[in-house]
Amino acid sequence: MGGYWARHRLLPSLIMAIVVAALTGFLFAFPFVEQCASSYNAQSIYENSDIDFIAPEPSFEQVAELPGTKGISKVFPFYLTKTGVNVNGVSRTTTVLLSDQFDNVDMTMYNDSRLIRKADLAVDNPIYIDWQFSHDTSAGIGDAVSFSIGGNNVDFTIVAIYETNSVYDGGAILAEISSEQKNTIAANSKSNGFSAIYISASDYNACRTYLTTEYRPLGRLRERSQFDSDEQYAIHYDAIMSSGYANEITDFRVKENDLDTAQNPLMVIIGAVLAAVAVLAFSIIMSRRGSEKGYFTKFCIPKGQNVRPYYTISFGFELFSFLVLYVGSICVRVITANEYLPRGVFGVLLIVIPVAFAVAEVVALRLNNSMIAVITTKVRKEEETKKATEAEVIEKARIESVSKNKH
Repeated sequence: MGGYWARHRLLPSLIMAIVVAALTGFLFAFPFVEQCASSYNAQSIYENSDIDFIAPEPSFEQVAELPGTKGISKVFPFYLTKTGVNVNGVSRTTTVLLSDQFDNVDMTMYNDSRLIRKADLAVDNPIYIDWQFSHDTSAGIGDAVSFSIGGNNVDFTIVAIYETNSVYDGGAILAEISSEQKNTIAANSKSNGFSAIYISASDYNACRTYLTTEYRPLGRLRERSQFDSDEQYAIHYDAIMSSGYANEITDFRVKENDLDTAQNPLMVIIGAVLAAVAVLAFSIIMSRRGSEKGYFTKFCIPKGQNVRPYYTISFGFELFSFLVLYVGSICVRVITANEYLPRGVFGVLLIVIPVAFAVAEVVALRLNNSMIAVITTKVRKEEETKKATEAEVIEKARIESVSKNKH
């Protein structure tokens, strides 16, 4: 019985569980995880930072004067460049943010709410990288990242990894530079200030009004000495002071509202339904096979064998195999994911599929037990009929024998 059961029922059952687990894990469960991760990563940078606006090219004087005025609470100025960097023998071009003013770094996207890992010790020339950079280069805490500043190659040490800085295509890394390095950048630049400034507002409406109507990127304003005449300088000055820059202001609250989408559990629900249907359909098909019923009817139940434990064993193996392969398929996709997956995306909804599978398995087990009960009743009736027939034949033979003896 054991060998027959293993070949004709247990093996197909395990194959069914493995196939269903792989399909639901790869095609339904993980796509839902990716959907949640994409939604989280798109919104995290707006929800988990104190940045309200990004304004272009402030002058050094504006950086010092703006905090506490125009509805502005704090600012974080930085240089922005896309440059070639080297890490772990890998060279790539990436967006690099540079700043010598780290007092307000916690208001940016490089804050504890978005922190993934951080070094315990302080180092010289620290650099913060995001998940995307770490994923693309296999860079980790303590590794060196080098690139050129003012013609000089500088080595920075990775001290923290944060969620991907999705404001910039492909992410961005942030390096803390010295005053000397900042002066070198300023000397080699035509600008009189930083590339941009993150702004945290104490009064959102007042700050927005100022930035969209009055703000001027004075870092673009060149020195008079760079022009051949007063007329040329006046044209340059008027061009900057008379233009509007509302279209260059990035409003984080507007972007956050545009990205505000709810999770759609449809993929998980479809996966759960398909898992349950697959189990029940498989069980019905297998129970209707003539070979299985015939084997039970001829060789097992007439001998008094209890076949129910075999279905219970099959139930256990199917459920265990499904759970292992379901979790395994999700883990494989997690390892190969090209996007940061926070723990929060692995929610209770992922349990819906294995729960549906388990419920369907219980139903299938009850159906199989009912089938066994029907077969058992049929076999007993046949045995009783056979015994009754044999008794009648014996009784008839006895009567005929007695009758012959009388004559």
